[in-house]
Amino acid sequence: MKLLALSTSTPRGSAALFEAADVDLHAEAAALRGGALSVAVAPAAGARLLAATSYADVHGHAERIFGAVDEVLAAAGIPAAAVQALGCDVGPGSFTGVRVAVAAAKGVALALDVPIAGVTSLEAMAAAAFAAGAASPGDLLVPLIDAKKGEVFLAAFDAPSAAPSIPPRHLPRDAAFDVVAELAAGRRIVVVGAVAEEIEALRPLAVRGDALDFPHATWIGRLAIDRLRAVAAGGERGSAVAPHDPALLEPLYVRAPDAKPAELGYTPPR
Repeated sequence: MKLLALSTSTPRGSAALFEAADVDLHAEAAALRGGALSVAVAPAAGARLLAATSYADVHGHAERIFGAVDEVLAAAGIPAAAVQALGCDVGPGSFTGVRVAVAAAKGVALALDVPIAGVTSLEAMAAAAFAAGAASPGDLLVPLIDAKKGEVFLAAFDAPSAAPSIPPRHLPRDAAFDVVAELAAGRRIVVVGAVAEEIEALRPLAVRGDALDFPHATWIGRLAIDRLRAVAAGGERGSAVAPHDPALLEPLYVRAPDAKPAELGYTPPR
């Protein structure tokens, strides 16, 4: 299986292309068309990163993400038609950025008739931190993303591949330390994310690094492959709807957007 992963939820945009030889998604693709899911696969093996690229441009994701996709496909020598699955950063993060990746990934997946797996930006950062040795099982790992308006998006994780002990949420910057310290209950706290440097109470707990400051498509892709493997192994067997149907992918905003539909009958002021 060749999987294309995208991330545009933060100032860093990125794309990555993987090959996972042990995942056969022909049956899942059929499930997207027929509404049934039953796939058997060989034991899981490692996924190979074929190519990856990134750029920094928080306001230019819509213009640049497909250029990044073209770059990784060219580097790997693979045509777009050979992509067999998508992985997508669904947020939280920049509202516009999150929408760009979700719309782009859904469009590609629908055009190619392939499945898609959504991964949150915060869990991708946590996976990178555990893999880099910035945190160990038993620590409380807290990835942070700037939510603007004096707030942060955060989640907390106890171990690699574990469900978050604090699901993604938004908090005022000055409340983040107290919430995290209470949950830690004496455990070592490790904070990742570039915005931690701007919060005095969290700065001593922060571990910095290019792989840790923002989510990257390389970790979106790895986690997406794990999700597709779980489905292929029967973890979602019996579902009436294929769980990786591109039409079902939704962004995770966490905080309600400022822009809201006008109420019926509303007349703007003149």
